[in-house]
Amino acid sequence: MAENWTYAKRQLCCSDCERTFQEGEEVYSMMRIVEDELQRVDLCRASFDDRDASQDVVYWRTSHREKGGAMKVDFDMLLAVLEKLADDQRDERLDLRYLLTLLLVRHRKLRLERVESKKGVEFLILRKVRTKTTFKVESRELEEERRKRLSAVLAGLLDPTSEGGIDSGEAT
Repeated sequence: MAENWTYAKRQLCCSDCERTFQEGEEVYSMMRIVEDELQRVDLCRASFDDRDASQDVVYWRTSHREKGGAMKVDFDMLLAVLEKLADDQRDERLDLRYLLTLLLVRHRKLRLERVESKKGVEFLILRKVRTKTTFKVESRELEEERRKRLSAVLAGLLDPTSEGGIDSGEAT
């Protein structure tokens, strides 16, 4: 993720072919990496079938609704992103992984088992609730400004109705 990463609110059309979604239509939302940038896109079935799957980080299927209630967070999707980022050692990805971990612990999807220290670096050992699946996440010291930027990125990925970018607003 670049420092000036931006995102736009979800459009009423497919991100690739620009065809307008119909009410109740099956839509594939995904996070993918294009030229080292993490992007959130929404695709119609045809564009989803024709996509380059090598860029996918994670995807999920939903139905298009023009009016909706409160935002619903897909915690399984967040856990899948956490797993996908496990082997990525870039600082931005380690920071995002740590922030995702804190969110998942707060919502009781992950439970802290213990803290390990290896060569002066602390790692959180977490377990997915009601399973034996474990995650090892480096504990990161995030400066306030960096935390706000990553929180804004995370909020944008989770809420397709939000609009803005790292430079355009406060974190939620």
